[in-house]
Amino acid sequence: MLALLLLLLVAAPAQAETVRLGLFVGNNDGFGEDEPLRHAEREAKDVARIFQDLGGLLPARTVVLQGANADAVRDEITRVEAQAREIRAQGNQALLVFYYSGHASRSGLHLAGTLLEMPWLQRWLETSAADLRIAFVDACESGSLARAKGGTPVEVVEVKVDDALTASGLALITSTGPLSVARESDAFGGGVFSRALATGLRGTADIDGDGTITLREVYRHAFSETVVGTASAGAGIQRPELHTDLSSVGDVVLTRVGDQAAGLVLPEELEGVYTVVSVGSGQVVARIDKAAGELRRLNLPSGRYVVRKVRRADVLVAELDLVWGGDRWVQDEQMSVVPLGDPLAKGGWSEKPIRLSLRGVFASPAVAANPVMGGGEVSARIRLAPQIGLAVGGGYETGALWSFGGRVRTGMGRATVGIQGVKRLRNVDLVAGGGAALLLFHQNLQYTEQEDRRTTAEDVLARQLTGGGYAEVGLHLPVGPVVGLELGIRGLFYPVEVDFNRAFFALGQAWGGVAFRFGGKAVGRVQAR
Repeated sequence: MLALLLLLLVAAPAQAETVRLGLFVGNNDGFGEDEPLRHAEREAKDVARIFQDLGGLLPARTVVLQGANADAVRDEITRVEAQAREIRAQGNQALLVFYYSGHASRSGLHLAGTLLEMPWLQRWLETSAADLRIAFVDACESGSLARAKGGTPVEVVEVKVDDALTASGLALITSTGPLSVARESDAFGGGVFSRALATGLRGTADIDGDGTITLREVYRHAFSETVVGTASAGAGIQRPELHTDLSSVGDVVLTRVGDQAAGLVLPEELEGVYTVVSVGSGQVVARIDKAAGELRRLNLPSGRYVVRKVRRADVLVAELDLVWGGDRWVQDEQMSVVPLGDPLAKGGWSEKPIRLSLRGVFASPAVAANPVMGGGEVSARIRLAPQIGLAVGGGYETGALWSFGGRVRTGMGRATVGIQGVKRLRNVDLVAGGGAALLLFHQNLQYTEQEDRRTTAEDVLARQLTGGGYAEVGLHLPVGPVVGLELGIRGLFYPVEVDFNRAFFALGQAWGGVAFRFGGKAVGRVQAR
């Protein structure tokens, strides 16, 4: 009996795996008459990252082309097709995701002054070796791709992406119809359709709350958000279209968001439209039209965001810190009420006006043949404008160097005052600045010498006060509402007298420590539950 069971196990065929392939193309430049785009190439990278993070797409199976011409895209398609044939030859199933953002017309895709013909692209998508092809095209007249052979928009069908692929064929979502214009918006940080697609894949399209995003959910979300986003612009409504030619439709999951490390959760009791703005880019990354009675979760990259809810007379705002991952649950009562004209109502981050820093410092030798030094400093930054502050500080470093002849000990006290600018990135603040420095050097030289068989010990102390300048650059990583970690480098430039000659020297410093932020308007924060 045992032998028969072993024989059956050996003879049983291995279950086919679904291997995902991804080709993501973005081109800011089309033909000469096309107005250059600003976000298309970055969008290709962003959507690829979403499918890697949430859609089971391995980096080794992902190709991102930015600014490539038509020949380069054709070459890459040939390589992708070879991979699809290899996957199927191994008894597995291939799922291909194709994404394009850029200029196009009914003739084809405009790629850096070259044309990728629409019929050629249509033929590839229809005859690809991949079992299932899912294509997203964000371009003007992109609906022509589906209409090249008489295709028409269809009713939404249920297509999920799961570990076992039971659907085959082609599903195509275009950002417009065949004679329509696709729009790019700086407020959205890219194409209106692509932003809706990206936020939908990250979780806002998960209407049923099961943690998986289906093609139906993505299309409905992208359609709704694109229509709303373009209607408000007053230049004509852009309507995405879905075209399918599928057989044996089964469960296929585009992305999974339920078990991701960083997310924004809107519980059942909330109702209204919530907008999420990235602190680093200042752009809207998600818009969630929340109905009461449903729980919504949005997966987001680690970083800092502002959540806002516009009401008739005011705006609710709260800061969302996902630098360290984890879920944060929105509660209206925890959000701050600000007037409609307040900068926070537009998604600004509430930078506290005073920052006090305590740091350890490592310094290079003050002059040649002197020791390296270590010490500490205290620094304060007082905000003068949203991204500019007055920086004042003081510190002391010292070091010693021993040799056969004796010992030299050098110390440096300093006071600085200058201007510091801050650039808020996704996870950290980049700071840079410079100003004037007042430096006090002291040097203690102890040595011994022999004369007439006698040993004499000498102890020489010298001090020198001088002025100079400094320049520095660093990073500030928030770890809570009022605390952050800091790391940076600084250069000091100053004149000193050496052997009765005045010369200019430069000293390098590396510093790190902790910073505390004080004052300003208290703004609500989205908390973990």
